[in-house]
Amino acid sequence: MPIEGLGSYLPMMVEVLNHWDDVNIELGGTPATELKLQGAHTRGLFQLLHDELAALLVGQVDLENGREIAVSNKDQKKTAILLKLNQFRGMLRGLLPQTIYPGAAPLVPQFGLAESKFLAPFDDMASLWGRIDADTTIAGFTPPLLLVAVTRAAFLTELAGMRTAYVAVSLAENDEGIGLKRRDALLPVIRERIVQYRELVAAMLGPTHPLTLSLPVMTPAPGSTPAASTLSGTWNPTTAQAEFSWPASDNPNLDEYEMRMSVGATYDGSTVIGNIPAGTTTFATTESLASSGDVASFKLFVKLTTGNEAGSNTITITRP
Repeated sequence: MPIEGLGSYLPMMVEVLNHWDDVNIELGGTPATELKLQGAHTRGLFQLLHDELAALLVGQVDLENGREIAVSNKDQKKTAILLKLNQFRGMLRGLLPQTIYPGAAPLVPQFGLAESKFLAPFDDMASLWGRIDADTTIAGFTPPLLLVAVTRAAFLTELAGMRTAYVAVSLAENDEGIGLKRRDALLPVIRERIVQYRELVAAMLGPTHPLTLSLPVMTPAPGSTPAASTLSGTWNPTTAQAEFSWPASDNPNLDEYEMRMSVGATYDGSTVIGNIPAGTTTFATTESLASSGDVASFKLFVKLTTGNEAGSNTITITRP
């Protein structure tokens, strides 16, 4: 399988590992005679590279899930605390209409504002609430002010939790970014080892040897990229699955379709979730959509027997 994207690295490495087994047998089948690349890099070390990349890909899914969970938690807290500010403004208009306080109430921030701008009105609210609770001169009102039995102290705890949620998102985004850098740093190392392997096998066995002629192909044949399919997809509440469909490819070299997925609203092709026979034009899954609010992005790849492939448009599904 030629290398045409992130999802093709592991299958390509498996091809190399299997081929390397045959080469080692051809060379004598002993540790002393086995094929070694630059720096005494053996098949066993290449297997470790494969396992490291596989672990990083799985780990990246977990890191993406961690970020999505942190963002969802933050957004839930934002919704709840916005309700408190709306209640606060309403209480001031209803209980203290003839005082200076309604005019001093902070405006309700837009949901999507940056952290500092979103939180500033709530700091303002906490300060104003403290002044109201300390004011014993208001006719007909006895402090403290309560928001449906919520005290200022409880609100301050909620506000601190809001800040903690922002920190959690920042940490999760940082962890995800580091994971991506580690994954991406490994890819050129793998490519270089595959190049070395191909060159060394051809040099040692000769250009006409069957093992040279059967070397795994790194790049697809030129000029044979298939037309991409147009992917459609939606969440079906009846089956509780994401369901996809596409028009059949008419390429005579069609081998199969492959569905790839990334957790979240940004597709990066990190996970293959389905290999679909050429005669099939539908696919259903709950991959990374186990709970309400989960988000995943999908692409369908048309794959040819020549190793060429083409990806569809991205479909992002949010589970209700």
